[in-house]
Amino acid sequence: MLTELLAKPRSFLTSFSAAKPWLLSRLGATLYSFISETVYKTHFSLYLALETRALRRALTRVESPVVVAFGSAINVITLKACQGLGRRVIISERTNPASIIERWGKHWRKYYRRADTVTANTRRALQDMGDYVGGTKLAFVPNPLVITKAKSNGNNNHGASALTTSPFVLTVGRLVDDKALDVLLEAFARAGNEFRDWRLAVLGEGLLAGSLRAQAESLGIAGRVDWHGVVPDPYPFYRAARVFALPSRVEGTPNALLEAMSCGLPVVVSDGAPGLLEVVEDEVTGLVVPVNDPARLAAALRRLGHDGELRQRLGAAARERVTEYDLPRALATWESIVGLTCQGRSGNRDTNFCANL
Repeated sequence: MLTELLAKPRSFLTSFSAAKPWLLSRLGATLYSFISETVYKTHFSLYLALETRALRRALTRVESPVVVAFGSAINVITLKACQGLGRRVIISERTNPASIIERWGKHWRKYYRRADTVTANTRRALQDMGDYVGGTKLAFVPNPLVITKAKSNGNNNHGASALTTSPFVLTVGRLVDDKALDVLLEAFARAGNEFRDWRLAVLGEGLLAGSLRAQAESLGIAGRVDWHGVVPDPYPFYRAARVFALPSRVEGTPNALLEAMSCGLPVVVSDGAPGLLEVVEDEVTGLVVPVNDPARLAAALRRLGHDGELRQRLGAAARERVTEYDLPRALATWESIVGLTCQGRSGNRDTNFCANL
């Protein structure tokens, strides 16, 4: 039973969180916070131990001199699993390390120091990790930006064609607290009657889907919000949208933002996520609003909605800004860090293999 629960950490912790109102009424806020934090840390520590053991057994059967890991938890699991195996370990931080260190401080620092190379997709993340990882180990690696060409297959548009007759704001991402979709819904509602012809398209799924739909109902905008879930190809939406919004509370460098900018879509983001500010400069490559501020976000949406010239100017600048993330540049950086050249059997670069390093 314990193994089954640990194999599904999110579902287990979600079930615990679902009982929050009942537990709060009986334990009180202070005791509930202490117990929930203890449960989370104990559960996650056991989960890490089981995953580390499984990965180590797998790695002993693989003759690779280099191991590359992506993501905070996976990085720690990989570093623990590789102890004593004589492998060169490269880890990649994909989010804001400051938020991780706040909760897991010593645990993360202890293992990140053991990595041979620590990469990140934002320069701010490298700066934050500089206090506990040697500067010579740190390397910036931009997210590889792969742009798909428009296809004639009608299924590829997955609902985007139904929105082209009305202007719409687009957001793409998991429906979780970090993405601040609750702020975006309130801002969209606050945009008022002058914005009544616009719609909001949401691409993604997540634990907060139900509560966000309920919020849209309570705000009176449910009829103007389109929930598309996960789509095979978001590019038809990028090309049809007028504005892209990502008011995140926590971010690294989200691919959705880079994809939207590469399509010349004007963007509005929050100042709460350092990774966003590395590609979005206020009034130059997009608009930046304070985090958790629906009023300012609503004002930015109205401004972009009414000013076609501003949308065009910011969109063009956004497209130019993200050329740094073009796939060939990103792959060249990875090649230099990993020390391996991505070559196919024919001697040409195998971009499918490289993109999955």
